[in-house]
Amino acid sequence: MTGHGKAASAASADPARSLSEPAKRRMVIFLFACNILASFMQFLMNVALDHVAVEYHVRLSEANLLVLGFSIVAAVVIVMASSLLRRYGLKRMTEFGLIMAFIGSALGALAWCFPVLVAARLIQAITTGLFFPLINEALLRLSPKGKAGHLLAMDSGVIGVGMAGAPILAGLVITYWGLSALFAIPAVTALLLLIVSRFMLHDIEEHDPTQPIDLLSVALSLFGLGAFMVGLNEVSHLPLPMVGLMVAGIALLILFAVRQRALPRPLLDLSAFKNMSFSLGETLIFLSYMSSIYLSLLMPLYLEGVSGFSPFIAGCLLAPAMLSYAGFCFVSGKMLGRFGVWPLIPLGFAVCCLGFCGLMAGTRFGIVAIIVICMMVACCGIGMEYPAVKSVDLESLPPEVSSAGSSIHSTLVQIAGSVSSALFVGIMSGDVHRLMGSGMAKTAAYDAGFTVTLYLAVAFVVAAVALSLIYARHVRKVTRKGADGIH
Repeated sequence: MTGHGKAASAASADPARSLSEPAKRRMVIFLFACNILASFMQFLMNVALDHVAVEYHVRLSEANLLVLGFSIVAAVVIVMASSLLRRYGLKRMTEFGLIMAFIGSALGALAWCFPVLVAARLIQAITTGLFFPLINEALLRLSPKGKAGHLLAMDSGVIGVGMAGAPILAGLVITYWGLSALFAIPAVTALLLLIVSRFMLHDIEEHDPTQPIDLLSVALSLFGLGAFMVGLNEVSHLPLPMVGLMVAGIALLILFAVRQRALPRPLLDLSAFKNMSFSLGETLIFLSYMSSIYLSLLMPLYLEGVSGFSPFIAGCLLAPAMLSYAGFCFVSGKMLGRFGVWPLIPLGFAVCCLGFCGLMAGTRFGIVAIIVICMMVACCGIGMEYPAVKSVDLESLPPEVSSAGSSIHSTLVQIAGSVSSALFVGIMSGDVHRLMGSGMAKTAAYDAGFTVTLYLAVAFVVAAVALSLIYARHVRKVTRKGADGIH
């Protein structure tokens, strides 16, 4: 075969190689815009829970269904994402995600009762569940050799921009125009991106129309995650029945994992966990994301319920921390290349821990300036370590399981968000409900409930610091040996 024939054959086997460099750059920019939309929708309600609880006369744990239900559906869709990508291709699935974003957001803008608002959030979650793993995989395919870590770090920064913009914009709109106007923003954005997608989006992988979608696995993951998370969210209100629901959820998730091993073409290939670097790293990702969700979800509850700020002011006070996270995400890839896993990743977790410990002092005395600074410190630490761990994890996998690894990563992120939301908001809601029922004022009840959750969050961050030391040592050892294969 001639050199020209070989090149043509390679391009046919890998459609990404047939794209020109300008087309690739335009596509990367478009994918980043899609991830901003996905992350904005994910964090849309984080400053709105207290407002929703008051407006719809529901408990905090019930209002939290807007966050928790979103994460559960997103996690289940992520489980399907790898199979959907192989069956239908990036272009069709991205356009489908934009359509779901428009429908869910339009329904939210028209929502006339709380159940309809929850339904709107569940539809929005389909988009986020599709976009996070699909775009991770697309960036891996579009990146030049050896540059995947840089693009993935930029992607984390882009998601951070969505996280930073969501509380300010959401707080402003909720405070002055209400929830209906808030949902109009992603509806219009999704419609514009859907129009632009016709010119900027291309398929970059071979399709396999025979790729199966195991519906039993989908059902097991949906009902397993749903049962466990709802039980965790409500366990402080109804301990015995909710513990039973959690146990049932765990049993269904075990059946899901067993079924994946038995299927010739599993819905979610779990073989990536045989890679020790990946397993340790994803455990760190889980703990890291729990801490970021705590900051973006529980701190607004403190600022609104204890300090008495409006959602807009709470969003403005949260924004510097989210921007700090985004800023460090953009440079984390370069820092990883310059300094390596050691000391960057353990240092990032240590800085995060320092910020959380400072929050205990700031919230104890109610000093807003200290609270804002400590949130920024914690988010700087997360921005240092999270993209670095993510890029090391995904690049440590062989190409044949990289798509599955991306889906596992995005699934765990959503599960971590669900656990963090259900655990912390559930605990705080139970304490607030009990204390206000005994006659305590709302502000004091919020303060007491928040303090319990903060001590628990600090314990998780301390555990992450210890694990990061083990992880960094393992990765350095594997790097020196030059191999960390899946056996």
